Amino acid sequence: MSTEIELGPLVRRWGLPAKQLPSATAGLDELKPFVTSILKEALPFIDSAAPKNSSSDVKKLWKSKGSKSSPDSAANVDVLERVISAKELQTVASKHGIKTKFDEETWAVRLSAHEDAAKKGTASWDEFDHSFRLEHGKTEMAFTPNVIAANEAQRWDCTGIEVEEAGQSWDRFSLVVEEMRHKVGRPILKDRTFPVLQLSCAVKEGTGVSEFVIVSIPVPDFATSDKANLSKEKDALIAFYVSIERIRKLSDGKVEWLLGTASDAAGVLPLWIQDKALLGIVWKDVPLFLGWIAKDRVKTGATTSSVPAAAPPANSDAKEETEQAPQVTTGVATGPTVVVSDGVAVEDTAHAVAPVTTTDVEAGKTAEEPKGEAAAEGTEVNTKA
Repeated sequence: MSTEIELGPLVRRWGLPAKQLPSATAGLDELKPFVTSILKEALPFIDSAAPKNSSSDVKKLWKSKGSKSSPDSAANVDVLERVISAKELQTVASKHGIKTKFDEETWAVRLSAHEDAAKKGTASWDEFDHSFRLEHGKTEMAFTPNVIAANEAQRWDCTGIEVEEAGQSWDRFSLVVEEMRHKVGRPILKDRTFPVLQLSCAVKEGTGVSEFVIVSIPVPDFATSDKANLSKEKDALIAFYVSIERIRKLSDGKVEWLLGTASDAAGVLPLWIQDKALLGIVWKDVPLFLGWIAKDRVKTGATTSSVPAAAPPANSDAKEETEQAPQVTTGVATGPTVVVSDGVAVEDTAHAVAPVTTTDVEAGKTAEEPKGEAAAEGTEVNTKA
């Protein structure tokens, strides 16, 4: 089998301009081809990192970066990397009439398999489904220390959409725009705001194994939308992440949790530094979530998570500040201490470069100014199936 997986224009770090989102009153005739286009692109790409077909050689596209462990997770977490060159991206852009700046796109992947049980060190299928497919934003807000504000800015009614893709029938679609604000190194580094279009769907019950996917695509100029909240705050520094998450039941009964992401936190931090940091922290979502849900079970006595309501938007009247590059790598505000596989407690300084999130670990470029409209300009692509 060929290792070639065709790259598309939609599930890219450069994102989609707000004007290419479905209209607020979009019906099935507009929404179905839109979500189908995203699935056509996302599914083969993420499947190449952990192929369902054992004879497939597409995994050669990904480079192993080792395996990690933590006391909060009974399962180890494998880390993989794929670098998509600027030349490859230029080819995609030229084919689809996209004009934007091109940097290589570094994707970090984490892969883990968990016992299907509501107990310490793991989670049940129902907990995964409830936490990530049904309550994604609230769950992320609950267990990710660096998420300080969240807002579901827009939602489309996807009732009745069913799509045949990658040999499976998909339904239970959800399509929203989520805005999230992250602290990445106060007081030296400014908070980042990430507006993303988020698609989720699941394999139709009774047609195959249990599986669902979540695809997040940047909408860098979402501040121009009348639906925007966090994105249009005067101190907002807009950043980018694209991610694909696949959670499914394996034949041995375990729950496989696969996530791939590429990102750009903008600001003063060089992209190459943040790409390196991304590989070092993307796996930490796993013990963060499993540690949080274990405590949540004890607190609520429930067999599925009880996520809190999203926090209110950050203060839009916050004082405008200019971000300065840190003089030394450890001279930044940091996240929590994490115990890594060698048993050494390491202060999580990498959070200042790429804070941990479930589907959105950030990286950065050298330009300080927010890039909303400028980044989206000329990136219009055809989303018809």
